Amino acid sequence: MVDEDEVAALHASSPYNIGRVEAPRGGDERFEEAAAALRAWEAEGVLLRESAPALYAYEQRTRIEGDDGPRRVRRGYFARLRLTPYEDGEVLPHERTMAAPKAERLALMEATQANVSPILVISGASTDATTLLAEIAAREPAFAATDGRGDEHRLWVIDNPSEIAGLVEAAASAPVTIADGHHRYETALEHLEGRDEERRRWMLACLVPANAPGLDILPTHRLVPGVLIDAGLVERLEQLYAAEPFEDAAGLPGSEAARRLWEAVRAEASQPGTFGVIGLPDGGLHLLRPRSPEAIAALMPADWSEASRSLDSQILNQTILDPLLGIDASELRAGRVQFSEDAGHASGWVRDEPGRLAFLVNPPGVERVVAMASAGGVMPQKATYFYPKLATGMVLNRLD
Repeated sequence: MVDEDEVAALHASSPYNIGRVEAPRGGDERFEEAAAALRAWEAEGVLLRESAPALYAYEQRTRIEGDDGPRRVRRGYFARLRLTPYEDGEVLPHERTMAAPKAERLALMEATQANVSPILVISGASTDATTLLAEIAAREPAFAATDGRGDEHRLWVIDNPSEIAGLVEAAASAPVTIADGHHRYETALEHLEGRDEERRRWMLACLVPANAPGLDILPTHRLVPGVLIDAGLVERLEQLYAAEPFEDAAGLPGSEAARRLWEAVRAEASQPGTFGVIGLPDGGLHLLRPRSPEAIAALMPADWSEASRSLDSQILNQTILDPLLGIDASELRAGRVQFSEDAGHASGWVRDEPGRLAFLVNPPGVERVVAMASAGGVMPQKATYFYPKLATGMVLNRLD
């Protein structure tokens, strides 16, 4: 979640910054340089291996844009997750992936023989696990820091056998769903192929119980360039949707008006297929509502689960992006559509160049993500944006 300038700043901040391993810079040699750095840090005692089995409780305190109240708190724990193919039903995906990021991940894993950054997984709802994590969080942490975004991170070593057993038992009670880290998980499976060593059958994960507070999903609004925006497009759009000019934002600056539109879209989250759109011919903001839920449902593939058919990002793909704008699944995978979690940014992006549209899309709830994964469905890429992101560098899993 950092751009090139931020990566450069991390590298410059310390010879021991984890960015030097997780995001090495340079050509093909960068992966071997990352591996050499990791070996050197162990030799110097910068990284230490535990002498006994342990889990690690992890707490994040964050504030999402627009929050005025206390910080949101999310608690989970780092553990090794056993690698199993998706078809076994023990670890479930919820979105599609692309090949290029997996190739980079595989090269880094092969060179370092380590899981450097954890994946985020949703485990089964467990009152026992959330209660135990809250009790652990009342203790003095082994590590505490505030990152550059102002988010707070705290870590505790869990080496009490009964506490370890309680968390492991809770996690084993139901399949887990990958929230963030599909590329890394699939890369680890690929790294396992043809190898029988037990140490390679596990990867670093942060498990968060499904009923834990703070398991937030932010929106990923769709940014569509290169669109012929004319009266014909509006006419086709209005065959399925009522496009209502959003008068509530009249007179407000562009970014503030877009955020006001987003609030209206969020208020309609219980009505699948409600979108905000920025950039139609009159240059204003519009709220799109389905004219007929039955007509929308008829356009969704009959073999999809109900959770998939009622997902806003899927409805947008099936009723607008593909049939009206000619953006099919292959173009989505190729990066034809861009993404933003901020409505104000989306508004500015539309106004930077002609021929651009932005669709403001409600994110699914955690329950919908788990239900969809359990039913064997997968969401389109970037259907979810779990926040906060996990910090990298506190716990690593060596494979050698």
